[in-house]
Amino acid sequence: MQKIKSLISVLFILFISGTSNSQTSALMYNEASGLMKQKKYTEAIVIYNKIIDKSPFYYEAYADRGYCYFNLGKKAEAIKDYHTSITKNKDYYLVYYYRGIYYTDQKEDASAINDFNKAISIKPNFPEVFAKRARAFEMNNELDKAIADYNKSIEYDKNNAEFYFMRGNIFYKQKKITEAEKDFTKAISLKNDFTEAYHQRSKLYWQQAKPFLAINDLSKLITLNYNLKEVLTERGNAFLQIKKYTEALQDFNRLTEELKVKDAAIYIKKANCNTALGNTDLALKDYTKVINLDRSNEEALIKRADLYVKTNKTPLAIADFRRVLTINPKNPDAYIGRAKMYINQKRYDLALDDLNESIKIQPSGEAYFWRGAVKSIKNDRKGACSDLKTSATMGYEDAKARVEELCP
Repeated sequence: MQKIKSLISVLFILFISGTSNSQTSALMYNEASGLMKQKKYTEAIVIYNKIIDKSPFYYEAYADRGYCYFNLGKKAEAIKDYHTSITKNKDYYLVYYYRGIYYTDQKEDASAINDFNKAISIKPNFPEVFAKRARAFEMNNELDKAIADYNKSIEYDKNNAEFYFMRGNIFYKQKKITEAEKDFTKAISLKNDFTEAYHQRSKLYWQQAKPFLAINDLSKLITLNYNLKEVLTERGNAFLQIKKYTEALQDFNRLTEELKVKDAAIYIKKANCNTALGNTDLALKDYTKVINLDRSNEEALIKRADLYVKTNKTPLAIADFRRVLTINPKNPDAYIGRAKMYINQKRYDLALDDLNESIKIQPSGEAYFWRGAVKSIKNDRKGACSDLKTSATMGYEDAKARVEELCP
């Protein structure tokens, strides 16, 4: 009888000890999970190690530790933990979700989709796994399947801005502009600082020829300090295209002065704005900056030469045109620019030579117009009318009035 009592006492102590150990592991697991959610992966791993030492069959700890390893870039350790978790419990949906993310990262799309399918079969109302499977389908260019999965994600979680944004991106790829705009707008309504959604919607608005809406979204991104170099460039380009030169210049100035961007293309745009605003001296400085950054920039050289012509700095203009033609003897614009300078100087034969060369290289309405003008000055009425009519046919507006005037 005494032996039976002793055995019961031992079993009771073991039961109490096991229960206490289980409770300790559960508390530790909650702490580790909290750290993992805060992206404190290294700290979480320390606790998961302790849990696994105490409770080797704690399959959730293996799965979560694998996820922490994955996010620290330790992919080999991650996949090992995922496999171990599955051997401990083949019906734990979350480990298939984690392993599917791993396979997606490894571009093993078929394996990823298989794991996501398994997770869905165990837990069919899990919105994140549908979103991840949608991403795998998207990478495999199965866009309709991806849309269907994002629909499921949204069905189970209607307030997740990411789901709408990702579905909007696929609609955008499919050129379903109305649906894409609706999704981007919904994402922004759910998350007012969703920078990627503003950026995508701005591109969509620009494609729809809604420049002011695009500019509004780009302006919001600037207030959010999002990717300033790219966004200021895009907004500056938008202002430039709708001829808001002052606003465009402000954006380009921020790029060169505040962000210290040394990009020849930005300085050309600054110069174009200053030219349109009549700031000739500033435009000349900008073109010179371009040429200092890129000594063979033909566009900047030609435009600077044109400004030199307009400001009666003929020797400087000649030098720039000569430099362009040294760089590229087949540049038709350089010949036109120099021809106009020769016309101002009443050197008509030289102008004709340059215009003939330009037309030989690349016929244009502008070249025919100026050649017609020179022929008119030289009393070649028939040749002038022929060139002016050709120019008008090519859509050069100035030629149309001259045709009516000279060629009844």
